[in-house]
Formats: sequence, C-alpha cells, structure tokens
Amino acid sequence: MTPQTVLSAFFWLTAVVYALAFGLFAVALVFRKPRTLGHAIVVAWAGFFLHTVVVVARWVQTGHPAFVSYFESMSASAWFGMLAYLALQQWKPFLRPAGAGLMPLIVLLMGWAGTHPFGGESLPVSLQSFWLFVHAGFATAAAGCFLFAAGVSAVRLYQQRRNAPSDPALHIAPGDRYDEFNFRLILLGFVFWGIMTVSGAIWADGAWGRYWAWDPVEVWSLISWLVYAIYLHIYAVWRRLRGVFLAWYSILGALFVAVSLWGIRFLYETLHTYGSN
Repeated sequence: MTPQTVLSAFFWLTAVVYALAFGLFAVALVFRKPRTLGHAIVVAWAGFFLHTVVVVARWVQTGHPAFVSYFESMSASAWFGMLAYLALQQWKPFLRPAGAGLMPLIVLLMGWAGTHPFGGESLPVSLQSFWLFVHAGFATAAAGCFLFAAGVSAVRLYQQRRNAPSDPALHIAPGDRYDEFNFRLILLGFVFWGIMTVSGAIWADGAWGRYWAWDPVEVWSLISWLVYAIYLHIYAVWRRLRGVFLAWYSILGALFVAVSLWGIRFLYETLHTYGSN
C-alpha cells in the first residue's frame, strides 16, 4: 500500500466520520436529544483528529503547507472551520448546536475536495514564494471563518423558526447572541480576506509585474470582499435587518467565497492555475 493510498483512505474516513457527526447533530436538534448533541461533538472531534493526520501527512509529503492546490485548499478550509468550531464551542456552549449547520458544509467541501487529484507534487521554483503562503494561508483562514459563520446562521434560522427565545437543554441561546457572534466572526474573516487580497497583489507584482490583472479569480475575490463589507455595514446601521435576513445573507456570502476560491475555474480561464492538483 502506497503512502498516497493511505492518505486517500484517511481522507475518506474523515469525510465519513464528519457525515456521522452531522447525522447525530441533526437527530439532536430535530428530536431534542441533549445527550446526542454531546455524542455528536465527540464524533466531530474524532473526525477532526483524522483530518489533522491528513493535513500533516500532506504537508510532509509535499514539503509545503497543505493549502496550496485545490484539494489542499478545500481540505484545509474545512479543517480550519472545524478547529474554530470545536475550540469555541468549549468556551461558548451556545455555539454547540452550530455543528448542525456547519457539518453539512464541511461534508460537502470534503466531498468536493475528493473530486480533485490527490497528487502531492512539490511546488515549482516559480511558486516558492513567502507571499504565496501568506496569500493562501489567509485565504484558508478566511474561508474557515465564513464557513463557521454560515453554520451559526443556520442555527439562528432554526431558533427563529421554532419561535423560541432559547432552549437551555440544547444550549440554544437567544437569537441576538448568534447575531453578535456572527458579526465578530465575519469581521475576522473580512480582515483575513483583505490580507489575502493585499498579499496576493504584492506577490503578483513580483511574479507578473503588476499588482492587479483583472483575472476572474481576483474579480470574484473582490466581489466576495464587498459582499461581506455590505454585511458589516448592514449590521452596524440597520438593526431591524439583523436576524433572519443577515443569517441568510451570511449563507449566501459563503457561496460567493466558494465560487471565488474553488468554483471559478469551471466558468473562466484564469491565471490562478497553480491549484489544479
């Protein structure tokens, strides 16, 4: 059995465990089973451990941080989203139900990552730049924040639909707590996305001789950044639009990010071809 086969097996095992965790989260919320919620979190931790093995093994295999290729970027973004969720739900129990919203996004992203080649070649010399790792690293961190925010938004919509201020048994808090947390999470992702854009421009100037080329990936990244800028403006100015509207807006924003990072190559020719593996 080759190392590549072992890596692939661990990856798909991770996806299966995450899917199991999602099933447990769904059962916990639909049937109001607090103990099942606890089991779901334990299974999510197990999946995260397996996922960490995949990310570290990939790093060792390629010799560079595992967030450069399309496969790596999707996998690492899912990993970062899970890290944020699992760490923060320990500190803020009202976030525990957010796993029910986050896990299906993680499972879908892992499945999408699995459609790309697992090949782990070393980077060509032309791409071995400090700015590449800053650029790709902050893109991954931002995507993880936006995925987590979409998961929190799903719980906000669930809470609103049940028309219940809170549910202590399932750690579901009043809606405004989710609104505030989502704002902070999206603000952090917004800053990370901005750093990604600026570092990419600096890298592009050194690699291509210009800061901005109006490449489709650059344009869609700018659009995504503006989408979240509008979110932050709405939250700060129009209080009456908090709640259901901004929850749906957050989920829509995550779709824009997915298109920007991973979907654009299906629509346009792009200079950003280093992530094809």
